[in-house]
Amino acid sequence: MAKEVYFIADDLGMTHEINEAIVHAHLAGALSGAALMMAQPGTDDAVQRARNHPTLQIGWHLHLNDSRPATTEAWPWGASPALAGFQIGISQKAQALMRLEVERQWELFQATGLECRFINSHHHLHAHPMVYHALLETVGPRFKGWIRLGQPRSFKPAPAFILWRILGLIYLERRRKLSAWRASDTLWGIDRIFKMESGEVRDAMAQLPDGLHEFLFHPRTLSSPDTLCLVELKSSSLS
Repeated sequence: MAKEVYFIADDLGMTHEINEAIVHAHLAGALSGAALMMAQPGTDDAVQRARNHPTLQIGWHLHLNDSRPATTEAWPWGASPALAGFQIGISQKAQALMRLEVERQWELFQATGLECRFINSHHHLHAHPMVYHALLETVGPRFKGWIRLGQPRSFKPAPAFILWRILGLIYLERRRKLSAWRASDTLWGIDRIFKMESGEVRDAMAQLPDGLHEFLFHPRTLSSPDTLCLVELKSSSLS
């Protein structure tokens, strides 16, 4: 098994400004791919940018909270991923809305004509058991890309990160091993949302074993920390 490392930006399509930052992080930086949100204010712009830059790998970023839904005016649970997950877990009405959104957002992604290289979700709700099963039913077992189910890793020991590790050990590791699709082995950046540092990324990369490893980024503007980190990573790799 070879070692594969991907630098992935979430939230492509959320706004025009984010789209610009992501494309810049790809052209001037080390960004490998971006996860596309459907039915958002910047989605049409993002799709056109993706077509103009085919070297940027595109995945599907399912969103079920903190966004504009594709099938209704607003989420009944608002922006909270915890409340979304809870209601989807206990409410048949919430489950029905979730399934409609999964189906509709996938239809919209397919309509772009872009190849889906990977799947993940806003606030990682695709790891919810019911959402995961809806994805399997909608996309189908023949999907050739990979899904974000890698064990979360921290750059430095942090007490707040222990919860993520527990969740990973309880659910993600089992789901990754049983996944009908290829799944990432590790995920880096949960402890550095919006503040990735190039030195930490380089140090982590130097110790990676074989497997599929993902580093998560959130470029927001041309000068935001994650954008600058990706530019630095490309510059350092060329020096």
